[in-house]
Amino acid sequence: MIYKNEKSLINIIKYTPLIFIITLSLIITLFLYADKQHELEKEKKATQDEFLKRNQDFVKTEVENLYDLILRTQAKTEEKLKQSIKERVYEANNIATRIYNENKDTKSKDEIIKMIKDAIVDIRFNNGRGYIFIYTFDYDCILLPINRANEGKSFYNFQDSDGFYLGREMVKSLQGKDEAFLTWRFPKPDDTSKQDFKKIGFNVHFKPYDWFIGSGEYVVDFEENMKKELLEYISNLKSSENNYFFILDYDKKTLFQKVDNIVDKSFQELDTKEENKLFDEIFDLSKNGGGFISYDYKIIDSEIPLRKTSYAKGLFSWKWIIGKGFYDDYLNQIIEKKSIELNKEFNKKIKNILFFASLLTLILLFISIYISKLLEKKFQNYKLEINTQEHILSQQSKMAAMGEMLGNIAHQWRQPLSVITTVATGMKLQKEFDTLDDKTFEESIQNITNSALYLSETIDDFRNFFKTDKYKTTFNIKNTFDKLFKLTSAQFKNHEITFVNEINNYELFNYENEFIQALINILNNSKDAFENKEAPKVIFISTNKQENKVIIKITDNAGGIDEKIIDKVCEPYFTTKHQAKGTGIGLFMTEEIIVKHLEGNFSIKNVNVDYENKSYKGIEITIELDS
Repeated sequence: MIYKNEKSLINIIKYTPLIFIITLSLIITLFLYADKQHELEKEKKATQDEFLKRNQDFVKTEVENLYDLILRTQAKTEEKLKQSIKERVYEANNIATRIYNENKDTKSKDEIIKMIKDAIVDIRFNNGRGYIFIYTFDYDCILLPINRANEGKSFYNFQDSDGFYLGREMVKSLQGKDEAFLTWRFPKPDDTSKQDFKKIGFNVHFKPYDWFIGSGEYVVDFEENMKKELLEYISNLKSSENNYFFILDYDKKTLFQKVDNIVDKSFQELDTKEENKLFDEIFDLSKNGGGFISYDYKIIDSEIPLRKTSYAKGLFSWKWIIGKGFYDDYLNQIIEKKSIELNKEFNKKIKNILFFASLLTLILLFISIYISKLLEKKFQNYKLEINTQEHILSQQSKMAAMGEMLGNIAHQWRQPLSVITTVATGMKLQKEFDTLDDKTFEESIQNITNSALYLSETIDDFRNFFKTDKYKTTFNIKNTFDKLFKLTSAQFKNHEITFVNEINNYELFNYENEFIQALINILNNSKDAFENKEAPKVIFISTNKQENKVIIKITDNAGGIDEKIIDKVCEPYFTTKHQAKGTGIGLFMTEEIIVKHLEGNFSIKNVNVDYENKSYKGIEITIELDS
């Protein structure tokens, strides 16, 4: 039987296509003619906004990327400095070791010492600032290239600007070690301000003569080199008259501004009041996190000022202003060309619309009756197919749901049944040996009762997945974990698994039973992963709150999951266990519960876990729920 609205639709298709098409064609044609000018302006404005936004996004992204690059470079300054010093000290130590090994049997100690000093004294690095020194562990100076007069003297009482006994600390840092880094503060020899600067040193124990060979470098000097390298890197980037970086410092000096075709004199010479005012505006903008600024500026060989938009951002640690901009006039030229194209395209579209509307009207006149009859027949056949498919899908859905439920019930029942069997067997043995006291008896009965109740609750909970009358409740997450541990403590205790908990007291409004089921699945998965693993077996549980999210992290040290398959572990029926021990739906159902039922987020990853001063591999499962 065809529904009433379907009959109405067929009548519309039968009798109104011609009228509808003709009317629609006339309306569209008249509207397009009347609205032509308005559409052109609208398209022009949209194009202008698009080009402006695109250029703004581009220059902002470029500046932010350069800013991030500089921050990463800054973060690695000391790391690179240490590596540079370490490599040079290693080279010197290798030279000294080679000279000693080649001459220890043929030359005297004094001769070998002189050969080592002669080989090392002229070593320079880091643009000539770096050198190698040698001291004994009795605080005697063997080699000091920058002040040879101090060789042979003691540096036991040598102090830096903070009263730091440098010689003593160097010796102390190498006690029980073959090498060590050390940091101190000292004025730079060529600096008239006598300001203290941070210096990093590295020393290696030269065992043949009980020396230590080392070197040091001022962090600020090394950082200046990195600044030059960055500016050199930026200078090699592709640039044009409408696409280039500029870098200013807080003293109104231009550190960098490269344009292949020089047309802009921005910030090359701040010799006018307007230029200084512009710099002050950019400076204030950069101090407040950066942003866009538009201004008029004259280009070289032209008296006509151009409108320019720049994005500037401040790098406070280096007192730099990083910027990049574009000229609005270039955009206006592009937009004007685009407007002409739009106008031509629009006129062409109108002609095409008139032609195709007329043609379509004639075609529809002949085929409307045919289509109406064809659609009527198709509707009837489609109706029958839909009814058939709906019935088949309904049956398949029921069968799949029942199979999934049975699999999950079996998976959830395995541990409680094991607890019941274990407790019952234990009670029997204790009874036979007459060691079963009332307290143990009551605790065992309670464990069996709790496990039996959980078996019953499992069926109810899984049955609830397919009902629409489930209700959310407000529950305390700490109490929920108490329930969880009460149900599962015996299992994990038998497997010598320890819990390390940092569970805070948060409230959730959600389905508590399903949440417990998900947690049990996760803990059981970790327990199975501990099989054949040596102690310690530890599961870490923590909860915290970020804004309106409660975050639960469950981590174990069971060895982790192969990265090749970690993305598959939540797929249905995928398991790394023997088929007798795993169905492959535990983590799948857990993710289903968390994501679909509790409307949260679920993720799993490999992590390194520290426990009792040792590092282990494991997995970390993170659950995020709305509070």
